[in-house]
Amino acid sequence: MSAVMFSVRRRDLAWSVALIVLLSAIWVARSDVAVAGGTPPGVGIAVVYVAVGTNFPDSLGVGPGAGAQGAPIIIVPTNPPIPGATAAELVRLDPRSVVIVGGTAVVSDAMETAIADLLPNAVVSRLAGANRYETNAMFSEAVFPIETWVAVPAAAFTTLSPDTDDAFISSTVAYNESGGNLYAPVYLPHGAEILELKATVFDSNADDVTVYLLRVNSTAAFVVSSGGGGLQTLSTTTIGSGYEIVDNENHSYTIIVVGADAANLNVRSVSVRYRLGTP
Repeated sequence: MSAVMFSVRRRDLAWSVALIVLLSAIWVARSDVAVAGGTPPGVGIAVVYVAVGTNFPDSLGVGPGAGAQGAPIIIVPTNPPIPGATAAELVRLDPRSVVIVGGTAVVSDAMETAIADLLPNAVVSRLAGANRYETNAMFSEAVFPIETWVAVPAAAFTTLSPDTDDAFISSTVAYNESGGNLYAPVYLPHGAEILELKATVFDSNADDVTVYLLRVNSTAAFVVSSGGGGLQTLSTTTIGSGYEIVDNENHSYTIIVVGADAANLNVRSVSVRYRLGTP
């Protein structure tokens, strides 16, 4: 009886050893895959926010946005050296991005340099306004962007050309103030990023129709074109680089619907999608 029991235990031991070997092999294989295709070694948390430790408004204002991102807020003195405990925590976090909140009066250039030297894997940037209120507003805009559409009603379109002196449809083709065009102003918030232009238009003669979102007094236009006549819903997200940020201080914006004859054009709707704040 004892011999039988001993034999069973030996078999159990053999199975246990085999299972341990198998699990070890799987762990090694998974580790190799993680190193080859996962997060590179030495790169830690996505972002860390840094604020001055001698005053509260910047770190307080960062709180909700940092919490939504799962990002820590690290406080530092205005000038180096970085306190030992703070430096150790920054090294442990090894962030890919460090955002300093506040101007150089609260977190100095020298402290920014010290942080960059401590964290060579991180991209160090700064959010700073003219005062704590502007800094707070900039942070809120960066972390909580608003994305929406603005509609240009059909009733806004007329054959009356707006004041578009020196305007262009492209860098080489001068804007035509006559012909079969319909016009309507569009109002977008300053600093918004234009994401998409969409239009539903109809041409009773089945002529081609082109819709422009034109920056007046510039060489930039955002364009959608129909393949020919009929009721067309046109949309594009390919907007020229460098021209997608609304600049109301230097430009006005106009929607122009171009066809062979304005009498044959019918605009059902035109909409512009934009984002205000950093995604």
